Amino acid sequence: MTHTPLKGIRVVDFTVAGAGPAAGKMLADWGADVIKIEPLDGENGRYTGLTLGLRADEEQNPHEEVKDGNKRGIPLNLKDPRGMEIMDKLLATANIFISNYRLRALTKLGLDYEAMSARHPHIIWGILTGFGTEGPIANNPGFDTVAFWARSGAMLDLCENGEVPLTPPFALGDFGTAGTLAGACAACLYQQAKTGKGEKVMVSLYGQAMWDNACIMQAEYHGNHWPKTRLQPDSPLRNTYQCKDGTWMMISVLNYERYYAPFCKVIGREDLVNDERFSTEVNMRSHKAELMEILDPIFLSKDYAEWDQLLIEGDIAHDRINHIRDTITDEQAIANGYVYEYENRDGTKDLMVSTPVKFGEAAPISHRSAPLLGEHSAELMRELGYTDDVIAAWAAEGVVRTR
Repeated sequence: MTHTPLKGIRVVDFTVAGAGPAAGKMLADWGADVIKIEPLDGENGRYTGLTLGLRADEEQNPHEEVKDGNKRGIPLNLKDPRGMEIMDKLLATANIFISNYRLRALTKLGLDYEAMSARHPHIIWGILTGFGTEGPIANNPGFDTVAFWARSGAMLDLCENGEVPLTPPFALGDFGTAGTLAGACAACLYQQAKTGKGEKVMVSLYGQAMWDNACIMQAEYHGNHWPKTRLQPDSPLRNTYQCKDGTWMMISVLNYERYYAPFCKVIGREDLVNDERFSTEVNMRSHKAELMEILDPIFLSKDYAEWDQLLIEGDIAHDRINHIRDTITDEQAIANGYVYEYENRDGTKDLMVSTPVKFGEAAPISHRSAPLLGEHSAELMRELGYTDDVIAAWAAEGVVRTR
């Protein structure tokens, strides 16, 4: 049995695109009752799987599943006071509100922190922005490609030569930032349980990128500049090497002084142990290119399988550099439930990537399909005390969408 520590917690999820919905998905996977609020015709990220070359319809929508699975949903017209009435009743029953709409849009709807906390002082108000809530571009639109990748420096400084920008992976910044927002909101539940009071939580894609690149930023501040080429790494013992069979691998020795001698033994060059150019980390930094000239042909002399065994025996951290397509069937990922199959609405099987936190055991959680537009509207309104007649009338008048 998979543990769900947020069972009994309700989240109102007023999010769009990638990062916000993914935060709600994490909270739902941890057991919360997450209610997705979207416009009557659906939020604009509902069909972005098409950008990835995926199907995006009611029968099969894998990108929608990875960020909105395990939720219930209700499309509302929040410009109609009756739509806001439903929203307000949901907020009264909720522990957490999350959104990644721009602050001026939330303020216009009366969903900013000041207005909401005045009506619902118990609420944990979690907001995810592109660039933060202060500063000259706080209200600029900021998807992860812009706020996480471009402005942070990652697109230039994480590529090989710093000349042509890296093509950023789809939603990588979104999903990492989602984890931060989900964790922060979950942390505030402790205060809420003790005091009954809510909290204001603010996370941004730009701030997440700064945190993720904290070590590089410190290096830059102290004059160790990026981007790096593999021919001039910070350390040749933390670098990539190609094997005889064409496989690339990553060697990652962080404690140079501890592992330099064992490393030399693994590669069959114990004569290098006392070589003053390389025997200390301080000296090595002045002779990195020379050490690279020695190591490159050594690693080209054996297939990866041979190096794998030798490096395991020497307790040297390393691994094959895979393509993403290799990880889909990786036995390590499958064993831990990081990837698993689920069933689409049309009965076909599809790949799901699990949220990375496991409670109790490694098995994947049960997967409930992402809500279709209006799928849970009547159910949720009945829970709030609305009659079937009112539900039908309000649906006909464009206040809520039902099925």
